[in-house]
Amino acid sequence: MQNEEKILILGGSSYVGRSLSAELGYARTICTYNSTNVKNGIFFNSLTMDLADVVSNPEGISHAVILLGDTNPETCAADVQKSYALNVDSIKLIIKRLSEWHIKPIFASSEFVFDGTKGNYVETDPVNPILTYGRQKVEIEKHLQDYCENHVIIRLAKVFGDRLGDDTLFTKWIDDIANNRTIRCAYDQSFSPIYVRDVVRVVIQLTEANCDGIFHLASTHAYSRVELLEILLKHVNKYVDIDVEIVRCSILDFDLLEKRPLNVSMVPDKLIQTIDFQVSDIESTCKDIVSDIFENGFDRLIDKPIETQNERK
Repeated sequence: MQNEEKILILGGSSYVGRSLSAELGYARTICTYNSTNVKNGIFFNSLTMDLADVVSNPEGISHAVILLGDTNPETCAADVQKSYALNVDSIKLIIKRLSEWHIKPIFASSEFVFDGTKGNYVETDPVNPILTYGRQKVEIEKHLQDYCENHVIIRLAKVFGDRLGDDTLFTKWIDDIANNRTIRCAYDQSFSPIYVRDVVRVVIQLTEANCDGIFHLASTHAYSRVELLEILLKHVNKYVDIDVEIVRCSILDFDLLEKRPLNVSMVPDKLIQTIDFQVSDIESTCKDIVSDIFENGFDRLIDKPIETQNERK
């Protein structure tokens, strides 16, 4: 990527989008948003607008990171027609425009392209989604492979952050602990969560190396939700005595519209070898998150529920 070329972030108000634009800076990015305004962002409704309506200088853009869409499996299943229009139809139109402009798309796909029957998936494993959301991601993956000679597909594992209020894995549990909320935690659902800072670094490195293909962006080990909660509690116990009810249950016990795949863990070896990337260790990252939060005012959180940030695009 030439120094003067920019990266277009479609879905700049998403959790990953905000983190990516913050790291790259305004001078290197063009960010779009829909429902949630972002600083220096451009309003773009992919359902009603053409990308050409908001991008006036496409020749100055090298890559476009496609993050917009409905990423909630429940709302995708609740209104299939609505989510299909956003997650499939509008993305295909975006890809068409990017292709015309010779801008390389970087599409954020998901671990949910797999059915969860075996885990430790590699890029060459056949996809077989059982969720509406996963089927929509697969359709775009196949469309990219058929339509664009040069593209990147990043299959993201569950992304977590380190800031209270981001409503992600560990920080959400810390908020629950602070406010003495019962934590229901599945023992039979496994995945390989990825730190948001890793996601940002990988996207940047893939653009700089001008890579192509499918890559799994995940931690190097699979964890059940209960195992991750136990890791967190171990470190939290160093700071406070935990007095919160933990209910271990099956993922099937949750009132969900569609049955969740049980093991969607992925192997990131291809990515690590391609860009010489070191994935953050879950245990040490969790320890750092806990120490930072508990040494910087955890007491202020108690009985003061945090207003979570909107992650919808």
